[in-house]
Amino acid sequence: MFLKTLKGKNEFWRYFVTLIVVFFASQIIGAIPLFVAIFQNVGFNPNMSDMNEMLAATGLSQNALLVLMMIPFVVGLLFLIWMVKVLHKRSFSDTTTGASRFRWKRFFKGFGLWFLLSCLILTISYLWMPESLVWNFQPGQFAILILISLIFIPLQTGFEEVLFRGYLLQGFQLLTKNKWVAVVITGVLFGLLHIANPEVAEFGLELAMSQYVLFGILFGFMTVMDNGLELAWGAHAANNIFLSLFVTHEASALQTPAMFRAVELDPVMDLVSLVLAGAVFLGICWVWFGWRFGEDEVV
Repeated sequence: MFLKTLKGKNEFWRYFVTLIVVFFASQIIGAIPLFVAIFQNVGFNPNMSDMNEMLAATGLSQNALLVLMMIPFVVGLLFLIWMVKVLHKRSFSDTTTGASRFRWKRFFKGFGLWFLLSCLILTISYLWMPESLVWNFQPGQFAILILISLIFIPLQTGFEEVLFRGYLLQGFQLLTKNKWVAVVITGVLFGLLHIANPEVAEFGLELAMSQYVLFGILFGFMTVMDNGLELAWGAHAANNIFLSLFVTHEASALQTPAMFRAVELDPVMDLVSLVLAGAVFLGICWVWFGWRFGEDEVV
């Protein structure tokens, strides 16, 4: 079982060392290419503190910058998997699922369902407020963006899911002896991870962080109910790939040559849409997979 029977070695110091190493690897080693690109083209400018401003000043294309921004997550995922194996003596599947092996069918079902819900929300938004979206389609750049998104974003979201809905969810459940407390803690930590995102500065701490924390708790809940993070990883990847390909705006953390550029955003409606999409997603999965409270065994 994913949470109740935790394999390997799980002393506190192992978690502390693992998190330090993963943080250093992702934020220092993984960020080297991005910082090289910034300082090579911009240099040291103490008056330029806004990250989006610095990235724009590099003169690199949005696709090139997207790749550079994804590298820290890829490095972090590789180091996390390695540290869990070496220090905790646990395998990748031990950290991600309660099934005998990682359930790729679950991943793709979660991906497909969330992607469809995102398409529905975008369609309704466009019909409701067509002036809020501007056509931004650039065929050549968009073709490259598809390739980049399909390769790198599953790895980016995989790092966050394995870290929060796998490694830390297991760790906090072991510490608190309560899986729902662990879901809330990891959901809040997931939100705090995104506190420096430009959406927070643009739309305010309360609204922006509410979305991130809600996302974290939603993904944690489905991980517990499904005894593994495959659904959460699939849904998270679908969400970020959809935004990367179809909708961008000036305050977005993902600046891409997406098909549409949003010129008007209502963060309250975005939060309501997220709540509704999450409820529909959970309802469908509840029926689809026959979830029951207190049942952890899966195949």
